[in-house]
Amino acid sequence: MKIRNVLFGAALVVATAVITTQVVSQDAKKGAPPEFTPEQLADMQKCKEAGTPGANHELLAKKVGKWNGAMKYWMEPNGQPNDNIFTADIKSLWEDRYFTEEIEGPGFEPGTTFLGKSIAGYDNVTKKFFWVWIENMGTSIWKAEGNYDPATKTFKYTYNYPDARTGKVVTGRSEEKWVNDNQIISTMYGPDKTGKEFKMMEMTLNRAK
Repeated sequence: MKIRNVLFGAALVVATAVITTQVVSQDAKKGAPPEFTPEQLADMQKCKEAGTPGANHELLAKKVGKWNGAMKYWMEPNGQPNDNIFTADIKSLWEDRYFTEEIEGPGFEPGTTFLGKSIAGYDNVTKKFFWVWIENMGTSIWKAEGNYDPATKTFKYTYNYPDARTGKVVTGRSEEKWVNDNQIISTMYGPDKTGKEFKMMEMTLNRAK
């Protein structure tokens, strides 16, 4: 009698286990993520690669840190340059996917402070470096796109911005030359009122010690 009870109990345990496994399997199948086609999986892989930082992001990461800056800027061709100094704080954003730069210095008018901020990066899809710029002395946004020349260690950008003098969106260019890991010289060119290009600004960054 005891043996029969033991065998019956064992059979009941096995049956329960089988049923439970089937139920769990069905529930798991219901809650499982959708199955993707090979084409969809290939697209997902492309998106993953596009969102993964690479060598060009490592290049930009060298700029992370605090800097002391000095600039000269011209209001018109052949005019006398104005001088200014500032500090820059460059940080990595989201594991080197982007880089933020915050600038602070004396304003162009006595008793004011100039604040500027940019986001820079490299787009794995377009194969272009880029930056966007905003500041507390305006309400516009500057947008730039360009390439890097490893032979001269220079970033070359073309940028667009709304020109307050003419009320039109105009195009300029800039060059950012890395003298070494501790000094960067940037030069910006833009159109005068007639549309002729002239040197608008020259800026030197020295890494703060």
